[in-house]
Amino acid sequence: MKFPKIAAATAAVLLAAACSGGSDDGNGGGGTGDAPETLTVWRMGDATEAQTEFMNTVAAQYQEQYPDTEVEVQWIPWGEFSQRFQTALVSGGPDVVEIGNDQVSTWADAGALYDVAELAEDWEERGDILEGAYANGTFDEAQYSVPWYSGVRALWYNADWLRELGQEPPETWDDLVEVAEAIEGEYDVPGFAAPTDFMNGIASFVWSNGGDFATLEGNEWVGRLDSDATAEALEFYAGLTVDGVSPSACIGLNEVDCAHADFANRELGMFIDGPWARAQIEDINDEYADQWATAPIPGAEGMAPAFGGGSDLAVWNTTEYPEAAFDYITTLNSKENALPYNEVSSMFPTYGDVLESEEFQTDPVLAGAATQATGDLRLFPETPNWGHVQWELTTVQTAVQRLAEGESADDVLPELNEELTEALNRSTD
Repeated sequence: MKFPKIAAATAAVLLAAACSGGSDDGNGGGGTGDAPETLTVWRMGDATEAQTEFMNTVAAQYQEQYPDTEVEVQWIPWGEFSQRFQTALVSGGPDVVEIGNDQVSTWADAGALYDVAELAEDWEERGDILEGAYANGTFDEAQYSVPWYSGVRALWYNADWLRELGQEPPETWDDLVEVAEAIEGEYDVPGFAAPTDFMNGIASFVWSNGGDFATLEGNEWVGRLDSDATAEALEFYAGLTVDGVSPSACIGLNEVDCAHADFANRELGMFIDGPWARAQIEDINDEYADQWATAPIPGAEGMAPAFGGGSDLAVWNTTEYPEAAFDYITTLNSKENALPYNEVSSMFPTYGDVLESEEFQTDPVLAGAATQATGDLRLFPETPNWGHVQWELTTVQTAVQRLAEGESADDVLPELNEELTEALNRSTD
């Protein structure tokens, strides 16, 4: 997805529009401050029956505090959110907005979001939120959002196969190869799937080896694909295909097309994806669902960092009722609602104690991913051009594919690193 830069003039218009707000006039009855007749909430994605039912429950909870306020939830497709946000900068936005956690700095810098630092001081559950997730909402020494949920990937495996082999889930790259080879030797199926069109999975291998995709030096981005640490990780990941650990059929495919059907049909030992994949895999074949389990992603020397994708919740800067808006956020994002939302979305809450609770740790598919979610979560370079690199140029995925097809890293990585550097520094005006 491409995220265009917000023009400075648009941000300036925000100041003129600040009095318009996203709410109707009115007063609440039991909250911490004045409240509107209608509180407008923007949710990203498409409404499902389960999601709608959950949001209705949250609205009822909120109205215990603000009985005279109606809650209007508007669903914004992810593909349209950038344009809708830009329009709202001029015309006035909602009161509360869900925002991708990799976009907080972009829209905070544009002046779209309200600094909730003081409001969060009285939030009783604030102290139990994972610090890394909370810090993601910090920009320019202000707090513009709070974390809601994360979508964390983990290593899927068949528990009965590992028991029969006398193996534990792999914790390192060496373990991964050992277990994968044992699975292939015993069950005559590929031990692990390493799809090349899988940016979020590839990233864990790079980060676990101390590598990165790019770093900001002054005002310029510098690509790091051909740095020693990154190159070693990319070569290891692609080498799983070259060496036959991963099937060559996964070249050019993503994790869904490469792995789901084979794993469901016991034709693959291990792969990486989020716990949300369970429903898709069960639709293919649920005969062995009671043996599915997850573990943290193995890194070079231990649990790898993971891409911490997900959503934050923010107060729109033009609201006339920031306290009432923040009270809605703490209602939606309460511990009480953490497990119910996981049940309708398969996404993880960002409360460390909830992730360590029995509900998450006793479910074999959730347990490993929940452990992963309490570890080192990272995002890609914070620049609007990253979407161009990942989704349009597919620079990193192309590098891995060419390596998996047998090309030399000395030829591939400097070439694509130059493409990466140029793309990250292109003008977005």
